[in-house]
Amino acid sequence: MNLEFTFKDVFRAARPSSKRIWVAFEGIFIAAIIYAVFSYLTFLTGGWGIKRIWQEFRFLPMPLGHHFPWYSWLIWIIGLLGVFYFYAVTTTAIAKIQFEQLRGDEFYETREAWRYAFKNWQAPFLSPITLIFFSAILILIGMCFGLVGRIPYVGQIAIGCLALPIIAGALFVVYLGIVLVVTFLTANAIVATTEGDTFDTIFESFSLINEQTWRYVLWQIILGIVTFVGTFIFAILLREALHLTRWALGVWQGPRGWWNIMWNNAHWYLHITWIPIWVGNYFPSLVLPYKFISAGASGVTTSFGGFLLGLSFYVIVFVVLGYAVSTWVSGQTIIYIILVKLKDEKNLLEKKEEIIEEEIKPEVKVEEKVEKKEEEEEKKTKKKTTKKKTTAKKTTKKKTTTKKGKKKKA
Repeated sequence: MNLEFTFKDVFRAARPSSKRIWVAFEGIFIAAIIYAVFSYLTFLTGGWGIKRIWQEFRFLPMPLGHHFPWYSWLIWIIGLLGVFYFYAVTTTAIAKIQFEQLRGDEFYETREAWRYAFKNWQAPFLSPITLIFFSAILILIGMCFGLVGRIPYVGQIAIGCLALPIIAGALFVVYLGIVLVVTFLTANAIVATTEGDTFDTIFESFSLINEQTWRYVLWQIILGIVTFVGTFIFAILLREALHLTRWALGVWQGPRGWWNIMWNNAHWYLHITWIPIWVGNYFPSLVLPYKFISAGASGVTTSFGGFLLGLSFYVIVFVVLGYAVSTWVSGQTIIYIILVKLKDEKNLLEKKEEIIEEEIKPEVKVEEKVEKKEEEEEKKTKKKTTKKKTTAKKTTKKKTTTKKGKKKKA
């Protein structure tokens, strides 16, 4: 794609790519497994049984709204950090694929994208955490001023004198919150295009929101609309495909109605209580509460078939979410490349080509060294041959002079 470096390029993010969707699907699948494991551990350590967790939540439990001991919440927070880690790695891999496709490399492999993302995971993962930690320290300092105010007589006067600096510090914390949102949205694009570390990522986030404020905000709104509309259309197409599948397999299902039973059981497996019911009307009518139904003598096979069909429904939902994530991250990558061009007058695509040329140079230098060695060896052999020829000429001259001297004596 040839970018025009205007807001029109943001609409290109909705263009589907099987590589980006597949990487997003893999990341969502692994993150869901991590979340499910740690959520189950949270409920188990909180006194729940596996059967109760399964009947109420199925695969993805949600502990919010329940009372657990502190160590259960600690387990859940660790699981959320694992999910965020895979979010950072997955979005960086998607941004890297988008970046290489913008450069014209349509054959860039997903393995290379994953390898790059795992190698540079620190910046997209640690940048938001660093800002959160720094903001928490400032908030803690502000809370300490509340203790100062408890000092009789002196404390209230001191707080009155320091009111403006305290308000300025609070305003700076709000500003850091805005930068935190920018970092969370754009860190993957920064790392994928510049290979920056944590400091570079935070610095670029400050630069974006300071120098390109309105463009960044308005283009984020455009990207949100594009992502929603594209995902909505994609979900409708998949929903119609599911309706067609249900009708086609149900035409000759016979009097037992095995297909309807499997379908309802599959819905039961996908029922997620903490997702609003209205989501089921769009993604693709799968999160409605169906009861698990037995099928008489063939209940075992039908139930197991419904379980497998339910897993297939999860795959479909993950594919829809994968398209949404890939569109969003691709748009963030395009926005960042355009804004860097506008604010710094740098084309990151051209800069990347120069870096690749520099990476190729060491191989060229090795070849040049080999050629120089060969030339030096050739020169040495030539010198040796010339020396031999000169020595041979000298010996022949000596022989001729001795012969002449003998002849003169004779």
